[in-house]
Order: sequence, then C-alpha cells, then structure tokens
Amino acid sequence: MLRLRALHAWTGAVSLVTLSWSSVGTAQYPPGQPYAPPPQQYPPPQQYPQPPPQQYPQPPPQPYPQPYPQAPAQSYPQTYPPQGYYGTPQPLPVAPPLSPRPNRYRSPGEMAYLYGAGVAYGVGSGIWIDALGKISDPGIAFIPPLALGAAVPIGLYFWDQGQEFDRGVPSSMATGLLLGGVEGIAIDGLQWQVTGNNGPHTWDFRTQTTVAFLTATGGGLGGYAFGEWFQPDPRSLGLIASGAGWGTITAILFGSGVVSGDWKDGAAVWGFVGYNAGIVATGALSTVYVPSWETLKYMWLGDLLGTLATTPVYLFYIGSDADPRHGLIANAVGGLAGLGLAAALTANMTDGPGSASWTPPFQLALGPTSHGGVQLSAYGGF
Repeated sequence: MLRLRALHAWTGAVSLVTLSWSSVGTAQYPPGQPYAPPPQQYPPPQQYPQPPPQQYPQPPPQPYPQPYPQAPAQSYPQTYPPQGYYGTPQPLPVAPPLSPRPNRYRSPGEMAYLYGAGVAYGVGSGIWIDALGKISDPGIAFIPPLALGAAVPIGLYFWDQGQEFDRGVPSSMATGLLLGGVEGIAIDGLQWQVTGNNGPHTWDFRTQTTVAFLTATGGGLGGYAFGEWFQPDPRSLGLIASGAGWGTITAILFGSGVVSGDWKDGAAVWGFVGYNAGIVATGALSTVYVPSWETLKYMWLGDLLGTLATTPVYLFYIGSDADPRHGLIANAVGGLAGLGLAAALTANMTDGPGSASWTPPFQLALGPTSHGGVQLSAYGGF
C-alpha cells in the first residue's frame, strides 16, 4: 500500500514537470510557427596584410621599322594597240621551221648501189662455181653466173621488203663487197707476180677464184656489220672507197720508181700495201669526219693535178745518166700533196639541198609482177 502511494506520487511529479516544460515552450514560440534554431555566431575573419605590388622594369621603346624605298615604276614600250585603235593588224612572229630529222632508213640510191654490187657479186660467184666444177662448155658455164647474177639482187630485195635496211647499211654492204672483191684480185695478182708470172708455184684459176670469192664475201659481211654499228653517211663510204683508190695509185707510182729491179714487182707489192693502208686510214677518218661530195670531187682533182704538175721533172733526165723511173716518185709525192692541199681547202664545203645521198647515173629497180614473178628494170642516162 505504501509502495502504491509512492508510485502515484512519482507519476504525478513527472506529469507536473512535463506540463511545466510544455508551457514554457509554448510561451517562447507562438502557435503555428515552425521551430528554428537560434543563429550561430562565428568569429569575424582575420585580415592578413597584402604584399605591395611588384614593379617590373619596362623594356626600352623599340624604333618602328622604316619603309623600304620603292623603285620607280618603269615604263615599258607598248606592243599592242590601245583600246579603240583599229589600224592595220600586225602579223604575229613566225617561228623558224625546224630542220627535218634525218630518215633512219635507207635511200633508194643506196639500194640501187647495193643491187649493182649484188649483180657483180653474183656473177663472180657463178664464175667461181664454174672453176670448181671445171665446166668448159660455154652453154653450161653461162648458167651459174647468170642465175646468181639475178638471184643475189632478188634476195636483197626480199630481205629489204621483210625488214627495211637502216640508213647507211646498203651502201656499206655494197662498198664491202666491192672492196673485198678487189682485195682478192689484188692478192691473186701479187701472188702471180712474186711467183714468176705464172710460174710453177702460181695458183691455178680455181684457187684464185676461191680467194676472190672469200674476200668478197668477207667484205660484204664486214660492210653489213660496219653499217649496222655506225650507220655511216654514204659520203663516208665514198671517202673509204676513194681512200683505197688514192692509196693504190700513190703506192704503185712510188713502188715502181723506188724499186731497183723489175718495176712490176715494186708496183705489185707497194700497190697492195697502199690499197689496204688507204682503206684503214680513211675508214678511221670516216668515224669522225664526213666530207661532202664537193670535197671528194676536189680531192680527186687535186690528186690528178698534183701528179700532172710534177711531170716536167722528166725534162731534167734528158742527157742525164739517172734512172728516169725515179721520176715516178715525184709523181707520187706530187699527187699526194695535191690531194692534201685540196682536202684542206675544201674541208668545210657543203652539198646543196637534197644531195646528201648518192644518186647514181642510172637506177636499177626490182619489183613484183602480176604473175607472181620479179622484174628488173633500169632507167636513167646511159
């Protein structure tokens, strides 16, 4: 009982304290306003001393670039009429015409030259066949030369039709055939002379024709290689052929005059040497120098006039015991001097337009016929 009373007293005390706290809160905040906590008070911010502004040194003032002096305006001549001018129009300048490029293929004159050399080579080959076969019947002996004399140029024609020869090749082949054939004849003549003029050791006709055939064939092959490699100008080949002639004539005169025995021995030996020396010398010269036809003409004229100019030397042998054959030495030297003088004076001469290629006095032409054959025609001045 005593505990119950004590509990009621404690409960009443708690209720009283709660009621007093609620009345205090009600008295501080009016009804209907939300509760707001009191504002907090912060200490004022501290003021830190600011450093003084730094003073940077200023660069010295730079001078402004001065403008470059301007060149005075140039006045150019007026090359066109001003606007509104309707005078006579001036023609535009015309560029000079370009020189035509040389044709890389052979000329018709070269083929005519080759056809002629081919006929000679074919006839000579036919004679060689007759000599090998010891054919004595004239009717049969004529067949090989005639057949080969026509077959060789016909074969050259078809060769050119299948693959046209380059410039200088036909004339080089023709020159090689002719010079090679003359080389073989010169060898046969030299052997015949040194063996006693048809003595017991002289070659027979079969051997002589074999030598000529081989040298002519070798000359043709060499001429073809020379033409393909250098593609020479026809005038260069004319120089080589002329060199063979000049060397032979000069050497024969000199050999005939200088020998103490039979003059024919000296002429044969020296003539053979001079022939080959002329070919070698002019062949080497033709690789660096191309003469004109006019130059070649005057060189031949100079050689002839130089030889004739020394003929008065024989007048001094009248009443003299000296051998007059020695005058041939003067003729040889005079001809060589005239040749060199003409070459020096006319070395820079040129040919007229269109005369750079050799034109023979007559033309040989091969052409197919309507019946499937080939015809040979010749025209020109005979």
